[in-house]
Amino acid sequence: MKPEIDFSQAFIDLAKMGRTGWRAAAVTILLIAFLSILSTLVTLIFTGWSVYFKHFHIVDVANAIVSGGANPVVCVFGFWLACKRILRRPFLSLISTDLTFSVRRSLLGAALYLPGNAFGLMAMSLYASMRYGAWMIPFGHFEWPHGSQIFGAVAAIIAIPFFAFAEELFFRGWLMQTLGQYIRVPMVAVALVAVLFAAYHTQYDLQMKTLMLAGSLGLSALCLRDQRLELAIGAHSMMNICAVLQILFFTGPLPHMQASATVTTFDWLSLVILKGALPFALMCWLLQKTGGWFPPADTRGAITGDVQPERL
Repeated sequence: MKPEIDFSQAFIDLAKMGRTGWRAAAVTILLIAFLSILSTLVTLIFTGWSVYFKHFHIVDVANAIVSGGANPVVCVFGFWLACKRILRRPFLSLISTDLTFSVRRSLLGAALYLPGNAFGLMAMSLYASMRYGAWMIPFGHFEWPHGSQIFGAVAAIIAIPFFAFAEELFFRGWLMQTLGQYIRVPMVAVALVAVLFAAYHTQYDLQMKTLMLAGSLGLSALCLRDQRLELAIGAHSMMNICAVLQILFFTGPLPHMQASATVTTFDWLSLVILKGALPFALMCWLLQKTGGWFPPADTRGAITGDVQPERL
């Protein structure tokens, strides 16, 4: 029987089904950037481009690339086209070792993350209560939302799975597999992807990026151990849905003693562990105990079969 460390390498080495040279990676990035800029320009044409360019700055180019690249349609279509024309590999090799995509397994990832996240929130509440000497919920008090807030939250929840799919396809599909061809230690590639994943979310401050870093490590653990993206896609979707629901319902002010207290490094480290790492640790533990991991596939035949690796 193969040792577990081979599971992670099996997913990463799916890149060998196609071109793995640095030129192929560079052209893929240029293709995504081109499609991103094109989609942004098309959007601007129909939303008042003349006003935009009247106050244009060079930094807007970078913002256009990032915002367009975050568009799931642009991302998915771009990688589909790159796999077909540049990388010369099956598109589904970015998703799983058996070249399939399972919606059911994505739903399983979401279902497993939800109780793990609830357990993490309870652990945060227990920590905060011990920290401040009174029972409290550390992320605000419950308040009923207004109609417009509910409409916006519902729209966001509907869109979240598509954005999560696109991000996982990019970070834990293409990027991790690509870096893994040059960095043959999976954990190093995982760490680098986590840093880039946190940096990509430019709307957050450094402390929140630390939380994103922990979440990325957890998502990568699911992906590599399962040899496929669906669990990570589901967990990523539910993680963002929980964040939206938290913002929607827990908008009340924090208790005065907590709002005025100084947040220490230990406090933030505890938050990262309880909110960022604990839900994924519980997911992995449960999957291990119940034998819920996807049956490992032998990808050696697929990698060395009809699709031959090429260099660009």
